[in-house]
Amino acid sequence: MTILAGYAHTPEGEAALDHAIALAQKDGLELTVFDLDSTTSDADRKFTPPTESAPARKLVESGIFHRWLARSERSDDAPDELLDSAQEHAASLIVIGIRSRSRVGKFFLGSNAQRIILGSHVPVLAVKAAHHES
Repeated sequence: MTILAGYAHTPEGEAALDHAIALAQKDGLELTVFDLDSTTSDADRKFTPPTESAPARKLVESGIFHRWLARSERSDDAPDELLDSAQEHAASLIVIGIRSRSRVGKFFLGSNAQRIILGSHVPVLAVKAAHHES
């Protein structure tokens, strides 16, 4: 079984990746990371992040089996691609990061997290980034 983490280059994306790594380690599962911010021309969306990047280091240091996927250059619908990847890789759980948005913001821009949650055929764990008060 596989956990699929929807990773964005944001604090929420980092929180999703951290939770997914912890769950994969705890349960001995594979981890597939779907990079929502990167694209590739590869037909099966395989992608190798820069090895010096913090997310790549976290994955290597975790010791878990993982693969990294990116969005297709030909598509602009990240939520649908993430859901397709969940089916292709037989994900048992999707982990995504979320943030608060105003009603007006949701109306005009939609909500990718909502589309993933409502469109998924497997459980979705929505995590928030830690906020530190000054």
